[in-house]
Amino acid sequence: MPPRHTLLTRALRILQSYGVDWMLAVLIALFANFYLDQFQNITDFSLTDTSIQHSFKAKEVFPDSALVYILAGCYVFLIISNLILSRNMWDLHHALLGLTVGFALGGTFVEIVRITVGRPRPDFISRCNPFANATNAPFFGLANMTVCQTAVTNPLIKDGMRSFFSGHAILSATGAGFISLYWAGKFHLFNQKAFTSKAWLIFSPLMVSIYICITRVTDHRHHWQDVTLGFFTGLLFTYAFYRQFYPSLEDPHCDLPYAPRFSSGETGRGPSRSWGPRQWFSAPDDHPTPLLPTNRANRDSTSNLGHGSVEADLESNGLIATPFNPPGLEPETEYSGMPKPLDPHSSGY
Repeated sequence: MPPRHTLLTRALRILQSYGVDWMLAVLIALFANFYLDQFQNITDFSLTDTSIQHSFKAKEVFPDSALVYILAGCYVFLIISNLILSRNMWDLHHALLGLTVGFALGGTFVEIVRITVGRPRPDFISRCNPFANATNAPFFGLANMTVCQTAVTNPLIKDGMRSFFSGHAILSATGAGFISLYWAGKFHLFNQKAFTSKAWLIFSPLMVSIYICITRVTDHRHHWQDVTLGFFTGLLFTYAFYRQFYPSLEDPHCDLPYAPRFSSGETGRGPSRSWGPRQWFSAPDDHPTPLLPTNRANRDSTSNLGHGSVEADLESNGLIATPFNPPGLEPETEYSGMPKPLDPHSSGY
């Protein structure tokens, strides 16, 4: 474990570099949940529209309170996944920040859209509870809140105008999608070896999100278009913010996050992504990066750079010399470079 002052220095550098990101994510989430609520648009509707004449179900499969637990569960799954697959603090920081930013912007986007659009939910007529003799307007063919026995200030009416699109769908897809991408990177899903068992595990969080979307339709809280668009919008958000912190899944090092923004104080240069897993207190800038791939075990025995003075100078600057092993100099070492050209007069030419 590094000394305490080293850990404190790294924590201060992380706070200085990424503190604004965390602060913006929290402020945006608070803005969406506590300020936009007052601007709800109450649109006209048709009393004969069968798509909004479903009964009101007081008991939902996934109410708003359950959604809070689902979002918190995404953080718990990421922490557990990091402890099992990586055990690296820097990797955990990137994962939690990416998920938080995705939730904040995704939740803000869905609130702006459904508050502005004001599409009635499938159970809106039941929430409205119109008078017995209520009819649509004879000229324009639509009704407004004057035909409802429920007051316009009632939370049932305000919430009944928030069908497009589903907040449960976009937020669950964002959380489940981020976990799936995180697992896909750690298990190297696209390593060209076609392990289908990995795919079943990686896509399992998305199955939970799809089930949540289905229940929003069966509970008459959303139309199928609302949850479909919300689900794919959530996947778009989660992919965008995952790639902010992690490389493509086709990258050979897709299990490693991008390097931190700050420069390494020890080496005077930008940090690398060459740190290994299962080192909880290690940061990506703990070790120098080799100029080229090298076998450190036989570096001293195979190097032809002299008595090591050049190597020492390179290591003092945070670099590692790569040995050059031409064929013929050491017969006992198998040459792994480019194949020799064929003799023009040989049978195999």
